[in-house]
Order: sequence, then structure tokens, then C-alpha cells
Amino acid sequence: MWTVNSESGDLHSVLLQDSVEQFWERRLPFVGIESSHFYLARCPHASFEEGRRDWIRLPRYLKEEGVQVFELTSILKKVLENTTLREKREIIEKIWTGRSVKPLAEELSVEHLTLGYPSKPYYDAEKDRIVIPDFTRVAWPYPRDTSFTSQVGTVICAMRRYSRRYEPNIVRLAYEYDEVLNRNIEIIWDANTSQERYTEPLCIEGGDTHIIDEETIAIGIGQRSTFTGFIETAKRLFENDCDKKIKYICAVVNPDYPAVDYMHLDVVINYPDRGKALVMPYYFESEVIRDIPKKKLLLKTLEAVRAKSELDDRPMEPLVHPNDFREAGSCSVYIRDGKEPKLLRRELSLLDFLLKEGKLEKDGLIFVGGEPETENDVEHLLKALMEQARGASNIFTIKPGVVIAYKRNKLTNKALKEHGIKVKEWGDCYLDMLGGPHCSTNPLCRD
Repeated sequence: MWTVNSESGDLHSVLLQDSVEQFWERRLPFVGIESSHFYLARCPHASFEEGRRDWIRLPRYLKEEGVQVFELTSILKKVLENTTLREKREIIEKIWTGRSVKPLAEELSVEHLTLGYPSKPYYDAEKDRIVIPDFTRVAWPYPRDTSFTSQVGTVICAMRRYSRRYEPNIVRLAYEYDEVLNRNIEIIWDANTSQERYTEPLCIEGGDTHIIDEETIAIGIGQRSTFTGFIETAKRLFENDCDKKIKYICAVVNPDYPAVDYMHLDVVINYPDRGKALVMPYYFESEVIRDIPKKKLLLKTLEAVRAKSELDDRPMEPLVHPNDFREAGSCSVYIRDGKEPKLLRRELSLLDFLLKEGKLEKDGLIFVGGEPETENDVEHLLKALMEQARGASNIFTIKPGVVIAYKRNKLTNKALKEHGIKVKEWGDCYLDMLGGPHCSTNPLCRD
């Protein structure tokens, strides 16, 4: 069984998702609430062809370092080429459960699995109507979020975002029907199969889940993963941990909507090497390190922006409120009580937990945007916010001290290099401001 035992150990196998065309080219260009999976409010790339050439560099970087790369669409094509009609009927029942309109086994294609059925809209002359695909099931190039592999096996995630609600089902197909993945991936829980009813949705997403080391997992809770999702996931991890490898599972507070650029834990902290962390400054407080950039500066900046908007009679709603960040980064540490999670203690921040447990060195902090020049350096805050929004913190570690990072985040990349980190710079005209190298990769086997 493949396992993942850290965020910075040697990477052996990874899942990618080449869904770039449907991400940008198969949408309605209208701004609005995500009541339809065809809506996409923003589309920053200028050229699809140029952007795709950028994306293709990602598997190349990984293979150069000896990583075994699996790509979802390629896997699905191979699966359908080698399955019998009976197996295709099984796949159809799994994916189109409860739907009256579904493809026949004889016509089932990869496009039906990823783009929906039918695979493209068309005009039905007989009924004088437009028929659109039932659901675009693979519409985002971010496999990180739909599943995660831990020290004890793989969890299929339950997504909070409407447009991604069925995506984990397709990823599970790949794990079950690909010969190599089926042999090595052990699914210990599918969060979509829960029959319980809760007052908040049971949501758990891989972008919120950090495998810190052999004994520690941190899970962000906020806009995407819920506390209910955290507790239920912690239960399943402890239940399946027969050797009691996992000692701590931490719940880390993230801002909720509308703090869209802080949706997952992996957009504020990542781990380029053992004992080191790339951190969004002004996000985490610390009682251990006194000279860390203070959250107060971020809160007061947000207060000033809101006050100016009101003064100009231009209240830009939804505009993030300072209160959304006051508890951000705080950490509740859970241990096992039999097979149940039990609260051990609360820490001011995830950083303080990592520092106190010796999992992070005091001189191992690297800040997005580099070091501020003065104590209340507002210019540094603004530069850090912009680089963070462009995916600066969303680095992906291939092996200790070697990361993939977006090229345009010059200040952050310079800070990484000054701390001895080798940075493979990835052109980001395509995915800029929507996701980064960490979002675009899903480790399947890592030391």
C-alpha cells in the first residue's frame, strides 16, 4: 500500500489532472453565484494555447526528478479501452446513480465521464430546446482537493464547491480501475458515502489536509472543509491506524467566505524542507517567536479599506471583514481516545504547535514576500498579499529542499533561495490567481 508520510519527503508517485480546456473554454462568461457548474466568474488567462504549454511543464519537472506521474484523463482513456461492456455498465451505475438519462455502455467515452452526458450542448430540433451536459465532472485542474493519501491510506473527499461535487467519484474510478493504482491505493473512507445527517455539511478537501510528518496531520476548517468533516475524517483515520502511527490531528481555523484567496490551508503555509515552512505573514500569531509579522497590521488595513469604501459611499460587498481573520491560523490539537478524536489542547497558531513539538525550526520560517523592513511595514503587507493571491505560498515540494513555484512571485522565490531552497520556476500566465503547484498535484506515495 502506498502512503504519504510528510509534505517534504522524497516524492515517488503523484496524480495530475489535465482538465485545462474545460476549465477555461467550456463555460458561460457570466458573473453570478455558482448555481450552475457552467459559470466561472473570472478568466485571467489571455491565451489558452500558451497557457496549456505552461501547464505541460509541470509533469516534465516531476519526471526530471524521477517521480512516477499518473494523469487522470489518460488513466480514464486506458480504462475504457480495456474494460468489458459489463464493467462499463458498472461504471455507468456508479457515476449516473439516480439519473434517468445516462449513456449506453456501447457509447461510453472519456468525454462523458469528464464533460458530462451529452458531452457537449446541442439544439434538439424536435423538441425546440437546448440540451446541455448533465454535469461537468472534471472541470478543475486541481487533483489535490478531491482525495488525499495519508500515513494509513487514502480518503476520497467530499467537496463543498457546487461545481466540484461529483469530481471525487471520477478520481475514485481511476483508483479502482487502473491496474497500478488499484494494486497500490487502499481507500479507507469515501466521505461521500456517509448516511448521517448533520446541521452543517460534511465536507473535507485535500487542499486543507497537510501530512506534516509520520505522526501528524493538520486540517484547515473554514470556507471548504467543515468542522464536521474534520471530526468524521479524524475518526476514520484513527480507526484505520492499526499501528497507531498517527499521534496528532490538528484543526486549523481558516477564514470563511468571502475570503476567497484563503480558502484552503495550503494557500497560507507549505513545507519546502524538513524543519522549514513557507508562511503567509500577518496570518499566524505566535507566542514562541516574538518578532513574527503581526496580524494586527492586516486587520487594521482591512478596517481602513472598509472605512474608505463607506466614506466614498461605495461599500464593495462582499468585502472581507477584519473579524474573518481574527482567529485565522489558530489550532486545536486532537489525539486518539480509543478510535475517537479527543481534544488535547488549543494553541494560538499552527506555527506554535509545530515549534513546540520540534517539527519546525525557529529559523526555518520563510515569509511570502520576504522579510519586512520595519515593524509595521504596510508596503510589505501589500506586496505579500499580492504574491499570496498569485499562488506564492502554494509551492509543491518534490524532495527536501526542491520545490516547484510560480515564476512571477519574485520576492517569495528570492526568500526561498536565500534559505537554501532550489526553486523550479513554473510559468504562471495560465493558472495565476486561481491555484498553484500544490493545488495541481496529489501525492500518492511519499517518504
